[in-house]
Amino acid sequence: MEVMEDGNLMDKVHILIQRDMEYYTNKQTILQETICPGVIGGRLDFPRSASFASVKLVLWWEEEYVAAYRKSSGFLQKTSTVNNGGSESAAGCGGVVKASDPVKFVSLISKSADQLLEHLHVLTQEALDHADLTVLTGTIGAAALLKNCLWFYIQSMSDTKGSHVDQLQTGYKKYHEMCEALAERLLDLHCRLLSLYILQDAECLDWENEKPFSESERGSYVIQMWWLYMQGTKDDLWNTVPPKMAQRVFSGMLNESLTILTVRYTQSTPTYERSKLLVVDISNLLLCIAQLLPAICDSAEELVGLSLNQKSKILRDVHTKCQQLLNCFILRGAPLDTLFKVFRNGIENVDLLKSRSNGPLPWIVFALPGIFKEPIKSITNMGQFSSEIAIALELVVLLAQPQPNWALLLKVLGMRNSKILKLILQMSLKMNTDDVQKIIPKTEPCGSFLCPSDGICKNVDISTTVLNSCHYYDLAMSASNVLLSIGNNIDFVDILLAPVTKQEYWSKCFERRHVWNQIRPPWYEAILNLISPLLPTISDIVINAVKTEASMYQAMSIILACFSQFWECTNPALTKIAFQIQDLLPAETVPLNHSAIIQILVSALYSTLLYKSESKKVTFKESTPTEDENTETTDETLNTDESIALAIAENLCSIDEDNKHTDQIDEFLQQVKDNQDNFDFESGGSARVEGTLQMTEVLVSNLLLTSYGKQSLKTLHHFIKSNNEWVFHELRLNTTEEECRPNKVKPTSKSLLHTMFHIGNKPFDELLVGLWQPHWFSLFQMPSGLSVESVWYQMSQRWEFRDINSSKLSTHDVQIITKLSSCFK
Repeated sequence: MEVMEDGNLMDKVHILIQRDMEYYTNKQTILQETICPGVIGGRLDFPRSASFASVKLVLWWEEEYVAAYRKSSGFLQKTSTVNNGGSESAAGCGGVVKASDPVKFVSLISKSADQLLEHLHVLTQEALDHADLTVLTGTIGAAALLKNCLWFYIQSMSDTKGSHVDQLQTGYKKYHEMCEALAERLLDLHCRLLSLYILQDAECLDWENEKPFSESERGSYVIQMWWLYMQGTKDDLWNTVPPKMAQRVFSGMLNESLTILTVRYTQSTPTYERSKLLVVDISNLLLCIAQLLPAICDSAEELVGLSLNQKSKILRDVHTKCQQLLNCFILRGAPLDTLFKVFRNGIENVDLLKSRSNGPLPWIVFALPGIFKEPIKSITNMGQFSSEIAIALELVVLLAQPQPNWALLLKVLGMRNSKILKLILQMSLKMNTDDVQKIIPKTEPCGSFLCPSDGICKNVDISTTVLNSCHYYDLAMSASNVLLSIGNNIDFVDILLAPVTKQEYWSKCFERRHVWNQIRPPWYEAILNLISPLLPTISDIVINAVKTEASMYQAMSIILACFSQFWECTNPALTKIAFQIQDLLPAETVPLNHSAIIQILVSALYSTLLYKSESKKVTFKESTPTEDENTETTDETLNTDESIALAIAENLCSIDEDNKHTDQIDEFLQQVKDNQDNFDFESGGSARVEGTLQMTEVLVSNLLLTSYGKQSLKTLHHFIKSNNEWVFHELRLNTTEEECRPNKVKPTSKSLLHTMFHIGNKPFDELLVGLWQPHWFSLFQMPSGLSVESVWYQMSQRWEFRDINSSKLSTHDVQIITKLSSCFK
C-alpha cells in the first residue's frame, strides 16, 4: 500500500487513513505488520502484530519527535528506520531535520492520534457487524501499539509540565480505554458463540430421555466440542492479541462457559439411562479444565488453590465451580454401597463435610492423576510437596503461558537444588561428545518492526527431531550460565563441577598452552562470560595505548592494571568458581602463572582481542623491556586496530614468561584473595528462587541485563517447551512406558483429530471405557466444607432416590436408599 512520505503530518495521516480504508473495502481485511518477537508482551503488553497504518504513524511520530527534540525518543529500536530508508542516526541530531518544537510536536501527535482513533472505531464496528475476528484483532494490535508509543512519549517528557503534556495523556487514556473495550468485545463475541452454538445440543441435554445417549458408548458431544473450541481459541488468542490481554479474554471465556456447565450438571435430574452420561461428562469436564486452567495462572500456588485470596475473582470463581462439579461427581457417581459405608457411622464423621484446610483443592488433585498419584494430606504450602510434584506443577504453568515467563522459568530451573538445571546439564555434557567452537552470533535484525537487532529475538532452534552437538553445546553453556548467576559454592560443586570433573581431559582448557585455543568446553565458556562485561573496555584501553606507541611490555602491564582496577566490578561467582577449580586441577595441568584465575582472564581477553582482529596474520618480534621501556613491537607498522589487537592477543599467551610481570601478577592475585571474603556468597544460592517472587524477579533481571543471560534463558525455555515429555519422564511422572529422550522429541503441536479425542495425552471417556477408575473412598476423605443440605440435595437428585419403586432396583439397594434417606431426614 503506497502512501505519501513527504509533506505535513496531518496531510499524510489523512491520506494514510484513506488508503487503509480503501484496502479494507477491497480486501475485507487490514494490512498488518509483524512486531519483533523480542518486544512482544512485557510490561506494556506489546501486540504480536499491528496494522500497517499504525506502524507507519509511529514512524512519522518519531520523525516529529526528532525534529522537536533533536534526539531519538528511544521507542524505536536502533535498526528501525524513522526517515523512510534513512537510519535513526541520520534522522537524529546529526542529520538535517525540519524545524519544530515540543509544543508543535504534541499538537501534531494529539491530532493525528485522534484521527486514527476514529478510523479504528470504524474498522471495529465493521468487524463486530460481520463477526470478523481477523479485523477485530488487527484493530486491537493497532490500538495497543499506539497506546504504548504515547505512554513512552509521556515518560520521556516526565520532567516537562504544561497543558501540552496533558494532551498526550488524554490521547493515551483514549487508546487505553479502547484497548480495554475491544478486549471486552472480543470476550463477548466468544462467549456468545460458546453459549449459543457450542454448548447447545438437544440430544445430549435431554436428561429425561429413557434411551441411553449413543448406546452409552461415549460422553456427550457438548464437552468434546467445548474442549476443541477452547483449545483452538486459546491458540488463536496466543498468536494474535497481546499476551496479557489474551490471558484475560481466555480466563473470561473459561469462567463464563463454566458457569453454564456447572449449573447444568449440578442441577440436572437424569433418568437411569442418562445417569452414566452425567458422571462421564463431569469427569471429562474436570480433566479438561485441569488442562486449560494453567493458562490463566501465574504460579503453581494459584493452580492448586493455595493463594486464591491474592488472585482475581475469576480464578476464585473457576476453582469454586470446579469444586462444585467434583462434589456432584462424587455424590452422583459413587456406588450405593460406597455411600452407605461412608455415611453409616454418622454424617458428622464424614471428611467431605469437614472444613477444608489450606492445602490444594480436592478437585485439582482429582483432575491431575498423572501428578497426584496418591492422596494429598496435611499440605499447607508448596514447600511441603515432594520435589517432583512441586517442579511439575510449576512446569505445567510455565508451559501454558502465552509468552515466556522468565521469572517462572528461573524458578523451575533452580528450585529443589536446581534439579531441572542439573538434569539438563548432565544430559547435555554427556551428549556433547564433540568439541565445538563457540560461534559469535551475528547481530542481524529479524526484519520485524521494533527489532533491537541484537540477535536475541530470533528463535532458538532446539526443537529439531535429533539434537546435534551444537545444540547440546548451547544447552550446556546456557545451563552453566544460569547456575553461575544464581548458585553458591555448594551449587557449583554439586551441580556443575561434579559432572564436569568426571569427563576425560576436562582440565585441558586450563593448560597454559591452550590459551589460544577457541575450541572450549561449554561450561568453561560460561565461566569466561562472567568477565565479559569488562573486556570491551579493557581491550579498547590497551589498543589505544599501543596506538600511542606503548610497547608490548607496557601493554601487558596496562592489562594487569585494568584487571586490578576493575576487579571489584566483576561477578563474585568468578572468584569462587576459579578457586574451586584451582583445588581440583590435576598435577599435570599447569595454567598461566599456576593460577586458574589468570588463565580465565587471559583466555577471555584473548578471545575478545581475536574477534577484534582481522583474519590476516601479523608477524611480530617478541618484545623485551629496555631501560626506557620502548621497543620495536612488530615487523610492520601497527596502523589498524585489527592488527594491534592481534599483536596484543599473541603476546598475552606468554604474559607469565621470563618473569616479566611476576610481581604485578602476584600483587593482583593477592588482591583477589583479600577481596574474596567481601561477598556473602554462601547464603541462599539457587534456593532463593523458591523464596519471594520479588527475589526471583531480581535474579532473573540480573540475567536479562547481559546478552549471554538473555540467550541462555531463551535457549533453555525452547528446550523445555520442546522436550517437556523428557522432563516429566526424568521427574518420573510420565504414565507411558515409551522411551523418552531429548534427541527423540515428539512434535509439540497436536493434530486437530488428536485434540478432539484426547485430553492432553489421555483419551476422552476414560471413566466410561474403564481405563480409569476413581478411588471413591479417597474422594470422600478429602475435606470440602460441604453442608448437610448440599450433600442431601445432590444425593436426592440421583434416579435411585427419585424412583425408589423402580423395578431396576434390588431389595438390597432399596434398603440402602431407605437408610440413607433416614440419616439425612
